[in-house]
Formats: sequence, C-alpha cells, structure tokens
Amino acid sequence: MDIDCDGDQKPTTANDNRCEASTDTQARTRFREKVRRYGIPDLNPHVHTYVVFGNEGSKPRWPVFDPQQQGIKPLSVMAVVCNNKLIYGVWGDTNGDDGSQAMVGEASISLATACFGDSMTGGNGHNGNDILYLAFPGRDAVPGAHGADWNASTFQQFERSLAPVGDRLLRRIAIPKKSLAMPTHTIRPALTLLVALVAFASLGA
Repeated sequence: MDIDCDGDQKPTTANDNRCEASTDTQARTRFREKVRRYGIPDLNPHVHTYVVFGNEGSKPRWPVFDPQQQGIKPLSVMAVVCNNKLIYGVWGDTNGDDGSQAMVGEASISLATACFGDSMTGGNGHNGNDILYLAFPGRDAVPGAHGADWNASTFQQFERSLAPVGDRLLRRIAIPKKSLAMPTHTIRPALTLLVALVAFASLGA
C-alpha cells in the first residue's frame, strides 16, 4: 500500500506532519470538481479514506486502466481488507504517468493509518502483498452528497458514515442466510470474515 497525500492537505491535528515525507503530492484529487458539489473543497487525505484506483497516462507502452469502463463510478464506496480489518473508503483518485511504472494499491494516508497505524507516512507505506481492494459497479455504490459525512473531522467519523452503503454492497457476495439474520451489530464482523476469506483465496490463486 503506497501512501497518497493529494487533495486538501490540512491535517486533523496540528503536529501531524507525516505527509511532508511525500515526494509526489498533488494539490488536487482526480474528482475534485465532483466532490465540491458535496460542500467541501476537495478530498482531504487525513480525513477521507480514499483509494487511488485506475491508471492514466500517455507514455509509450504505459498501461492504462479506466475503472469507469467496468461500471465503477467516481466517489463510489470501496472495501479494503488489510491487517485483519475491513475498512470502507471511496474511489477518490487515479494514478498518472509521472512515476517510473504504473501502480496499483495506493490509498490516502487516513486509510493506511486505519489499516496499519501511525507509522504510515508519505514516504513509508506497507510492503506486504496481503491487501484486498473491492470496487462495486453501479450507481447504488455512490453515497452521494447525503450518504456520507463528507464534512467529517476525523477519518473514523468518515469511514463509519460509509458503513450503511458498504455493508449493503458486500451483501452482493453470497453469505449464509444465518448471517443475514444476525443482529445489526454482528453483521459487519461476519462480512469482515467473509471478505477476509475471499482475500485469502485470492492470494493463494
């Protein structure tokens, strides 16, 4: 998991300078114009748990991938399985061709922190090949202006606001009827286990 610090870079705490180690920070995210309709200037990497998904560029033989061609909508909810946790985020940015090679698996510093703690910085991510990213096609994956707390002050607050949409999207994956009948407070752990099993199977493929 590489660390992204693009966007509205105002930290949530005065002494959080972890993004200063980044050497490729951009002043905006890919969907800034869309997210402005939600009442904020841009995604904040310290608050909004977003995934960098898709590759753009014009270099010769540069691999290009546009998730929208697969039905994935900008600012839609994504699920990330990392460090035995299920974290919800949104598709909030894309990779350009400014690096030496195309990349997958980049995420905002807030999402990385939710996964692996405060050791994550703009220059220090997670090197293990043990993270699963799930994107969901369709308009129902987009929380819109009122389906998420875009004005949250912490990443915990923002991530929790995505849970109603995220839990519903994860139900697209077949799970036992007994799990669907569980009380609300136990459904998400059951879904976490399910997605973790999917991740394990993917790593073993």
